[in-house]
Amino acid sequence: MGPRTARGVTWRQVRLSTIVMAALLVVIVTVSVATYNASGGALALTSVSVLLRNPAFRALYGDFTRLDTAGAYVLWKVGIVVTLAVAIWAALAATRVTRGAEDTGTWDLLVIERAPRATVYRQSVGVLALTGLAAGAVVFATLVANGQRVTDSALYGAGLTGLAWCAQATGLVASELLAPRRSASQLALGAIGVAYLARMVADASTHGSWLAVLTPFGWLERVGAFQRHHALWLVPLLVLPVVAVAVVAPVAGRRDVGAAWWHRTDRGRLRPGLLTSPWRFAWRELASTIVVWLVVTSVVGMVIGYLADALVSFTRSDPSFQALLERWHAGELVSVRGYVGEISTFLALGLGFFVVSVVATVGADAVSGRLEIPLGNGAGRRAWLGATCVVAAGGAVLVAVVTALGIWIGVGSSGAALSFGLALAATANALTTAPLVLGVAALAVAAAPRVAQVALGGLLALSYLDAALGPALHWPTAVVDASLYHYARLVPAVAANWATVAWFAALGVLAVAIATEWFARADLAG
Repeated sequence: MGPRTARGVTWRQVRLSTIVMAALLVVIVTVSVATYNASGGALALTSVSVLLRNPAFRALYGDFTRLDTAGAYVLWKVGIVVTLAVAIWAALAATRVTRGAEDTGTWDLLVIERAPRATVYRQSVGVLALTGLAAGAVVFATLVANGQRVTDSALYGAGLTGLAWCAQATGLVASELLAPRRSASQLALGAIGVAYLARMVADASTHGSWLAVLTPFGWLERVGAFQRHHALWLVPLLVLPVVAVAVVAPVAGRRDVGAAWWHRTDRGRLRPGLLTSPWRFAWRELASTIVVWLVVTSVVGMVIGYLADALVSFTRSDPSFQALLERWHAGELVSVRGYVGEISTFLALGLGFFVVSVVATVGADAVSGRLEIPLGNGAGRRAWLGATCVVAAGGAVLVAVVTALGIWIGVGSSGAALSFGLALAATANALTTAPLVLGVAALAVAAAPRVAQVALGGLLALSYLDAALGPALHWPTAVVDASLYHYARLVPAVAANWATVAWFAALGVLAVAIATEWFARADLAG
């Protein structure tokens, strides 16, 4: 028997992603604490404190003053993964249970048969708030269970809850402004990207430090868990999203179901040029998503490129830092090429999420029933999934090229030297894992479209964690080798791993071929 209340329907929509996110947070925190202990603790990381003064590292990892506890190390080492993962998950959950439910007609039934729209909205938001609270509680409990101070753990857990609430409020506001859900999600994720970029600029420059007060990521950083305590910064994190929801709720309760300030109209001049085949339709449907990624990655590339000169100049002027990098076998970071190569490993993870999000649209459309009409009227199932995979691959290439352009402009603006060809080589190296991720994503959509995006997102995060921390923990070679990102090279500082490129490309093509055949034979809803 299905759920009988709005709370039940909402929980059913978000329970899988909430469980996956909670498990992912437990694994990330636990493994990071184990890495800290295995590396020798505070004494062994004393030499790393020199990194905390570097503006480029502050932009990437945050503004930290010490790494004398495992909790501080967790926030510094994997804070970017934790905060962005929680914010993106929370925003997408908000657009799903509001705008997404209206797109699919779920709220129509609830409002007509069960309760007034305002009541449904309040109950749905209440469930969302509890999922955000759960994220913070899981991190708090995991830190305490691993021997970290209760006060600091509570500060970070509360701050992470506030960040999730801010992201959910952003998703709720976006859902009121735009329809359908895809447009609302793009707006919400774009706002999160701008907020994180503001935090990066604030930490990298004394002149731009004021930007930290404008972003939830800056508020969370200023709470000072495991650093210096400023608990008052929890106020905007916890209060402002509540105020935002209080303002939006009456508007949501009064408007018609499905209405928005802006939405794609049902009427207009027919433009069938990109609707005559699955290949053209895939591009038209996904073009806006690709454009958003292009804009965000180009700006991030420029900011990161601009920091290159600061990192290299600092490194060359500090012999202790150079010695530290040599001990870590990371001497390539002394150069602009090495720095850009290091950045490409982060881009590889981002491109993985891009590919997954694009291919997963086929699964979402199949589950929601949107494919019944086109597939029932002669559109080939192989071509439908194959077209999406081709668009995902082409979009990933475009993102890599535009990011290279942004990095090249940023490096040039900083006064350092790097040719566009070398910047392009670095971002092309980030594409190494994309073919295999694309193949696995296609297989997941063919096999289990309902859970494909959530499961693949968690898998990518764990793969990155494996590559980043597995060697330090002396995990078995087979485990470390299983990570896609273990094979990343610091291109253009070193040569690309062409053997891996060839293997990943071949496996990706094979996986896509199998997936399209599987999808062609599967039931429509999966």
